[in-house]
Amino acid sequence: MAALTLVYQDDLVKIFWHEAHSYYMSEWQPVFRKGAELRRAYQACIDAAKARPGALWLVDASKFAVIDPSDVKWIESTFWPAFIGAGAVYEAALPPTKEVSKMSASRTVEKIMKKGGFEISVHASREEAEAALLAWRKKHAESE
Repeated sequence: MAALTLVYQDDLVKIFWHEAHSYYMSEWQPVFRKGAELRRAYQACIDAAKARPGALWLVDASKFAVIDPSDVKWIESTFWPAFIGAGAVYEAALPPTKEVSKMSASRTVEKIMKKGGFEISVHASREEAEAALLAWRKKHAESE
């Protein structure tokens, strides 16, 4: 991977800006947080999206921990609308490897995907995800 600039870091997530290809990469850590601590990490993603509206995202959730059920509603009702409202349009994601984490993550994504206006693709490696981001950008640039 090319030069990455660290934009945000706490014990739950690191957010980088990929200088050469102009996209964000969020790298979720294998720690369990809930409430305000979890929301702070998600808010950092919203803030980054606001800083560069339309920027694409590579989300590495392979180490992602489970989401407390009390936070799922907040993610669905507050995070996703704010993230998309800040200009996020597409993410290429590496899904969690643990089954329980996959269930938590997929629940929060399913509803937003049904609403439209945001796309997510799932990949097995960062290299595949990056290739998907670049292909998505090229496809959408050609259609403008």
